[in-house]
Amino acid sequence: MKIKNLFILLAATFALTVFNVSCQKSGTEGGDTEKPEEPEEPEDPDGIDWSQIDSQATVRGVVTCDGEGVQGVVVTDGVNMTRTNKQGAYGLRTSSDQSKLVYLTIPSGYEIASTRGFIPYFYRRISAPTSVDKVQQHDFTLKKVNNDNHIMIVSADMHIRNRSMIKSTSATTPSICPPANELDSTTFRRTYLASLRNYIKTLPAGVRVYGMNLGDMTQESHWTGANKADIPNYVNVLERGCMPIQTFHLIGNHDHDMAVQNIADDDDSAAELAYMAAFGPTYYAVNIGKVHYVVLDNMKYINNGGDRAFDIRLNQKQLDWIQKDANYMPADIERIVIAWHCASFRRNPGATSPNPMTNANEVLDVYKDKNVPITIWSGHQHIAETVSVPRADVEATEYVHPAVCGAWWYFPLCIDGAPSTYTVYDFNGGTLASRTSVNFNEPDGQYCRVYNSGQTTADGKKVIRMNVWDWHTNWKFECLENGATVPSAQLQPVRLYDDAYVSAHDACGNDIDSFDFLNKYRTDHMLEYTPVNPDAEIQITATDEFGKQLFVIKTKIE
Repeated sequence: MKIKNLFILLAATFALTVFNVSCQKSGTEGGDTEKPEEPEEPEDPDGIDWSQIDSQATVRGVVTCDGEGVQGVVVTDGVNMTRTNKQGAYGLRTSSDQSKLVYLTIPSGYEIASTRGFIPYFYRRISAPTSVDKVQQHDFTLKKVNNDNHIMIVSADMHIRNRSMIKSTSATTPSICPPANELDSTTFRRTYLASLRNYIKTLPAGVRVYGMNLGDMTQESHWTGANKADIPNYVNVLERGCMPIQTFHLIGNHDHDMAVQNIADDDDSAAELAYMAAFGPTYYAVNIGKVHYVVLDNMKYINNGGDRAFDIRLNQKQLDWIQKDANYMPADIERIVIAWHCASFRRNPGATSPNPMTNANEVLDVYKDKNVPITIWSGHQHIAETVSVPRADVEATEYVHPAVCGAWWYFPLCIDGAPSTYTVYDFNGGTLASRTSVNFNEPDGQYCRVYNSGQTTADGKKVIRMNVWDWHTNWKFECLENGATVPSAQLQPVRLYDDAYVSAHDACGNDIDSFDFLNKYRTDHMLEYTPVNPDAEIQITATDEFGKQLFVIKTKIE
């Protein structure tokens, strides 16, 4: 008997050792390589007084941390909303006809475990049918952390399709193109994920680090057939690539199921089931430090006859839900971050529409009375753009993020010349202390690209041009010629194509011309400097909206 017990003990120890050998982590501290705890359903705590819970609840549960109930945690089914009581218990009157999930607004100072090493497991599936006679119980376990200061790393538009875009190369093929016949999923792991893992190691210990993915992880036209690049494939790619941080996701237009067509009413959830199976709800909130993150689905998928059409707006169900979310928001929140896939406001006068989202202002109306700054994150456009939202009653800025896939994996530049990047947001309480774009293909090209040769205006004046992808209208520039200050008005934004993008596009071949959406784009973050003295040594210093000196350019006209 003793030998048998010893054998069982050794086997358990070996299993535990194997279980803990992994490259993923969740809710990550900078430099921390510890594997996250896998989500577990806790045992029903003793002593819960269920008589204090709504007697008509069809779903109930307990939220605990270290075996103790957590009071005041917001729980929702996407329609109804409540808070946990002193024992950490909650009850919701929900119906499986209107809600498929019950989920938390993770409270500040806590984290929740991940599935697959990086997907926060803050939701549970509601099984059908729901009734008061057979109440479903869904419990959650939180972990106490200090995330008042935290970093959020934001990425957009990965478009993993298990497809190689570079079929053949020649002497003229741009060097920034991936190797011939390399699958985009391989390029993604080799560049983006490798850079992200290394970047995390450089961050200070003790600062919590999270990720936010702004949608279009996949492309629904490649979910079937030989590629089989569906959402589960995307999850596998990140898991194999050792995604190093717990990452919140939101749905993009290309993450909808193309098989669901001709959606006439306001509810496109039938096309969202595959996304929900992998990542949970398509709209939710999470509190991290003094920041209230609201993640929304701002497109209504229509897909008439397989055309993949959509409208850019929130449906009524979400509009009703955010009213509740605003009412349940903690009083000590110092900033609201709204994240969705499609840009809601535009700056470039050449954009198709300055207000592409039909009811974005209605969303801001819900949160404006909180009297805190609002930051909006979006992707979809495959460009970089920073917009000061034109409203006097709310301080709101939208950041449109470049695509991780660049020119759809032909090469790592977006149509405005911005490089493929992920963006690092550093929050000190509710203060956005800094924003840094990380070029994961060209480490030396983080902020801008300078053109100092052959650049002339229409009237023949020689100029210097800089493509500064994160440029904002409230940046400050100091200009010197031969060490003497000259007016910063010598530097002005112009709407032009980026030479590097045009050259790479035209030289790439590989049928890139067949994709109209990869045509060159006149960006308005091209800055043109007209020197007072055309022969002068020129120095330009840029300071961003956070007061951070980003770069110093020393150049002259050649």
